[in-house]
Amino acid sequence: MVFKLYIKDINGVTWQLPFKDFSINETLNKDRSVSITLSREDVEAVASNYNITGEFILKSGYREVYIHDKDDNVIYGGYISDLYRSGGAEDSGGFTIASKGFFNLFAKRFTDDEEAYSSSDLSNIAWGLINTSQSLTYGDFGITRGANPTTRNADRTYNYKNIKDAIEGLSNERVANGVDFDIDNDKVFNVYYPEKGTKRNNIILKRGFNVKYYTIRTILIDSLVNQIYVFGGGYGEGSQVVTRNAEDTYKSNYFLLQETLSEKDVTVTATLEDKGDAELERRKYPHDLITIGCDYESPAYTDYNLGDRLKVEIEEDNIDNFYRVVNRTLDHKGNVTLSFFSI
Repeated sequence: MVFKLYIKDINGVTWQLPFKDFSINETLNKDRSVSITLSREDVEAVASNYNITGEFILKSGYREVYIHDKDDNVIYGGYISDLYRSGGAEDSGGFTIASKGFFNLFAKRFTDDEEAYSSSDLSNIAWGLINTSQSLTYGDFGITRGANPTTRNADRTYNYKNIKDAIEGLSNERVANGVDFDIDNDKVFNVYYPEKGTKRNNIILKRGFNVKYYTIRTILIDSLVNQIYVFGGGYGEGSQVVTRNAEDTYKSNYFLLQETLSEKDVTVTATLEDKGDAELERRKYPHDLITIGCDYESPAYTDYNLGDRLKVEIEEDNIDNFYRVVNRTLDHKGNVTLSFFSI
C-alpha cells in the first residue's frame, strides 16, 4: 500500500514527510487516533530543504496530521498530541508522533459557570457547546457545522463542564434515544439521528474470500446488568438516585445482576433515567463482539465507515447477518481490523 503523510501548521503551511509505519484507531462516538514512526534522518533531510529543523516541523506550535491513500483520499486527520524522540547506539534515532482526532481538542475546553439549554434539540445543544467555546478569544479550532438533523428536545445545565465529556453525554453511548456524532477529517461536526451509518448491501465479509481471520467473544454474566442505580447530584441523604430495571425475563434467566452509575453533575430525573436505560439496553442480554481482519482494498476502506452495517458470513460459527462497525484500525501495510457488535 502507498500512503502519504502531511504535517500542517496553524497557518496552513504544509510539509510532506516520509514515515516508517503508522497505526490508526477509530471508535464510534469517541474519536480517532494514530501513532506514526519516522526516521530522524529522513525528517531532517526534508527540513533542510526549508532551512529549518525536523523538530520545528513537528513541535514548534500547534500541528495537524493528515494521511492520504494512493488515490489522495484523506483517511486520517487530527493534531499532534505528543512527540517522542528516541535513539540507539548505532542509529540516528527517530520520532514517534502521537495524534488524536479533532474532537479530542474539546477535552481542553470547559463551559462557564452556568451554560443552560431548555427544551433544546440535542444537536443544537452539542453545537452550542462547540460554538460558544470557539467564540472565545484564541478559541476557534476551525470546526464547522455539518449534518444537524432534528433529534429530540432535552434540558441540560452545565457548570464548568468539560465539553468533550458533555457532548459524549448526549450520545447513544450514554443516554437512551441519544445521537451519534463525529468531527470528520475536514473538521466538520456532524450529528446523526437516530444513529450513524447505513446498511451496506454491496459489502460482504466472508471467510474464505476476504476475511483473513476472525474472533467472536460472547459477552456473558460478568458484563450483564438487569438492574441499575443511577446516582445524580447531591450528597448523602440529599443525593438523587433513580433505579432502572430490565424486563423480568432477563432476571429469571440470569438472576438479579446489579450495577451503579455515577452522574453527579446531573440533577434532572429524566436525564438520569435516560442514562440508566442506555446502560441497560447495552448490557441486559448476551451479545457477540466480532473481530475481523481484512485488507484496505477488500472491502475498499473508503466505501464504509463507523456505524455502517456490513454483511458478515462465517459458516462455521453460524454467522450470517448484518453487523454494525463500532471500531476499526488500519496500519501502513493496509491491514484492517474491524470490530462489530451484534446488537
